[in-house]
Amino acid sequence: MLESSDRSGAIVTISREDTIQHAAAIMRAHNVGCLIVSDDDGQLVGLITERDIAHHIAATGQSLDGAEVAQIMTDHVVSCAPGTPTGAVRKLMTEHRIRHVPIIDDGTVVGILSARDVMGRQLAEDRAAAEEVAMLSNCLKSIDLNEAAEIVAAEAPKLFGARNCVLCLRRRGSEGDDPELISSNRCPCLDGHMRATDDALEALPSDSFCEDMLPAECEECGGQGPRVLIPLDIRGLKEAGADSEKHLLGYLCMCHLDPDIAANRELISYKAKLTREIVTAHLTNATRYQQARLTSLTDALTGVGSRKMLEDKLQAEFARAKRYKRPFSVAIIDLDHFKMINDVLGHGVGDEAIRKLADCMKEEKRTPDALTRYGGDEFVILMPETKAEQAEILLERIRVRVRKIRLPQDTTLSISCGVAESDPDQDDPRDVMRRADLALYGAKNAGRDCVKLWNKTMARLIDADDLEIEKIKTLQRRVAGLSEKAEKMFMESIWGLVQALEAKDSYAKTHTESVMHYAVGIAQTMELGPKHVDLIRRAAMIHDIGKIGIPDAILAKPGDLTPHERKVIEQHPLIAVRILEKMSFLEREVAIVRHHHEKWNGHGYPDGLARTAIPLGSRVIAVADTFDALTAVRSYHEARSIAEALRIMKDSAGYELDPDVVAALATWFEHISKQCGTDTDELTLDHLGEWPSTKVEFIGVAGLFAPAEAGASS
Repeated sequence: MLESSDRSGAIVTISREDTIQHAAAIMRAHNVGCLIVSDDDGQLVGLITERDIAHHIAATGQSLDGAEVAQIMTDHVVSCAPGTPTGAVRKLMTEHRIRHVPIIDDGTVVGILSARDVMGRQLAEDRAAAEEVAMLSNCLKSIDLNEAAEIVAAEAPKLFGARNCVLCLRRRGSEGDDPELISSNRCPCLDGHMRATDDALEALPSDSFCEDMLPAECEECGGQGPRVLIPLDIRGLKEAGADSEKHLLGYLCMCHLDPDIAANRELISYKAKLTREIVTAHLTNATRYQQARLTSLTDALTGVGSRKMLEDKLQAEFARAKRYKRPFSVAIIDLDHFKMINDVLGHGVGDEAIRKLADCMKEEKRTPDALTRYGGDEFVILMPETKAEQAEILLERIRVRVRKIRLPQDTTLSISCGVAESDPDQDDPRDVMRRADLALYGAKNAGRDCVKLWNKTMARLIDADDLEIEKIKTLQRRVAGLSEKAEKMFMESIWGLVQALEAKDSYAKTHTESVMHYAVGIAQTMELGPKHVDLIRRAAMIHDIGKIGIPDAILAKPGDLTPHERKVIEQHPLIAVRILEKMSFLEREVAIVRHHHEKWNGHGYPDGLARTAIPLGSRVIAVADTFDALTAVRSYHEARSIAEALRIMKDSAGYELDPDVVAALATWFEHISKQCGTDTDELTLDHLGEWPSTKVEFIGVAGLFAPAEAGASS
């Protein structure tokens, strides 16, 4: 904040009896545009500016020799006190249409401010504010939604010298319900002011973020004005079973501001606008990441946990039980005659049966128990701190209730359950699952619709035939556990996240789509085969997903990156691996993404691989990525022609890029030029967009993001 005391240097004065010519000479000598006019006692009586002199000459045409300062000086002086904020001084100048304001302290002129001074200091304030707000972006490294909200609630108040802060987000249309996300540093009125703040947000002008009065509820709880109120609008990905994207509305409220900062409302508004952009962007990314992650941990049909979640929970519970010598139990629940239900009543009724069974178990299980879908018609309940006999009681209660479920044609349901308790002497958490599976096998052999506990006699009765059956059953569950629908939804979520990430950068809005297209063209030219082409296509789709963790200031920087910034941006392949490594069905794609910035000469990152040690898919995407970077407009260069880009890439072939892949790119261009009837040097990106057609659609596991049949050609 610029205070008037910042301009308390030497003051140039003149007497009212002096001539205007003398005043002009003094102005030239001191390089100033305004003089203080004082009386014999040194008291301020007026101002004379170069504008006053110019106006006098233009209006009268008289010589300046005999005219006195008193004739043209401004005797109605608008002044300010030391400590007046920049915004207040600028407001004085605007209201009175003046360019100079004296600073008066106890009747004495101690300085003078010009419009140029105010403008310069305003620019300096804005620059400092932008740098200060940018620090908030640097703090927001986590893409966990709750952790990101906590960071915002802790760091944002520092920008405004605020003592209290609360961040609140609700689903759109659920204003009467509890907030979906709320985080606070130490707001004393957290529970009392939610509704009042919502009302104030609706009444707040769109260009204002600061208000002096607090709601009565806040004042009663100890809150103090003024406060900054920043509206937030967070849009996530499309939710499963819904026609629209997840939409959160809320605010960031900060009160008890530092008095010096609160005095400069314009600076507060400027900071608030920047803060809103940063917080909205990061919470949007965190929301979409959370949705994508939950998709992989949640069964799409039933809403219970997925097999992936079971593996994570089982590993954690096994480690805890082994450390503290505490028991836990596992139950595998199988829906009896499920194939018959599908065959007779249809798959729609089969899905309804699975959902009703899941709902029944969700209502009956205890809060600490983890319920997951293990396969097509099998569920698993992981029960911490539970002995097998206690688990049997719970499963019997569930079994009895399931018998009351009714389907069309008065069809009833029944379940078979196998229960096993953990063994502290075992070193593999999968052992308890094997025992529960044997117990389930026993329940089915006993006529179904019952609960069986594992015991040692089951292990002794196993012969070679039984072992083969167990292997077949294990393989069946593994295949069934690969949920085609869940994978499809996950890929949809990832694609939405990629599009949202690129939408923030006007220079890279179609980058991923273009890289996918070029990579497919190169791969098909190299005759890699349909499966390998699809693998490269999927890897290209997610190759830049790791940039979600890189600050926007670095991604969009127009100039050269500093060594530190270069190290930060080189982390994005590893960030992508961290995001996707738990997705077992993307194992091959993740390996390609990790190495798509390796170089043929071994000087790339993150692992410094060279030549054929780099996966072929990574080398193909590297060439496609480089070509798009050269031919697209970027903040640091204009778009190059296809011919110029190809010449540059041929120069890099055998040094940074795989020469065979670059040659395939050139061959693809030659093929397209023949198809289009044009010379290679005259090819445009529009020509490339037609060969091959890479319109994509979400289909099942057999071909995630495979090309649509219509129009697919090479």
